[in-house]
Amino acid sequence: MELTVEAIQSASSNEELVDLLTAELQLRLPEEMVEDRDLYHRTLDSLPRGLRAMAGIHEFDLSMSMDDLAWHFGNQNDERDLRETSGGLRELGLTEFADFFDRAWKIMEPHLDALRRGEIKAEDFSDWLENIGAQKQIDPMNDAIWDYCERFPDLGLMQSWAEYARKYPERCVVAEAQA
Repeated sequence: MELTVEAIQSASSNEELVDLLTAELQLRLPEEMVEDRDLYHRTLDSLPRGLRAMAGIHEFDLSMSMDDLAWHFGNQNDERDLRETSGGLRELGLTEFADFFDRAWKIMEPHLDALRRGEIKAEDFSDWLENIGAQKQIDPMNDAIWDYCERFPDLGLMQSWAEYARKYPERCVVAEAQA
């Protein structure tokens, strides 16, 4: 069933609303599409801007809940994905975090090719981040993002999805975006 403005407006909790948004994203971006990064990025262009932003920060939310901002670049380092994350954070009103993300991206940029080539093993990643000086520069940004996430322990950064969808429900609905 397609997501509607009415469904967004009638969601009784932020958790319920995030579940609706997640279901819509899974419908629009099924797993096999996510695995084909070219198809995934072409499909993102057809999504309403709110859903696109939510898709853009999904992996970042996972990185922040399991690792941190510096590790995110080990988890996700395709330039297209990084642009989607930065833009998604801005669209969702997380401008300060978008600024942090962009600063961390600049710190990590000289090392992205090595990450893409798989030169840094996961078991060496933390030491490598320390050796290149990235972790020390990024840690204060982690703290600010984690403070936000701690205020919303059930949703973390996805709290912004609910706030955005309540403010701009039409930006999250495919039928509205195509009208």
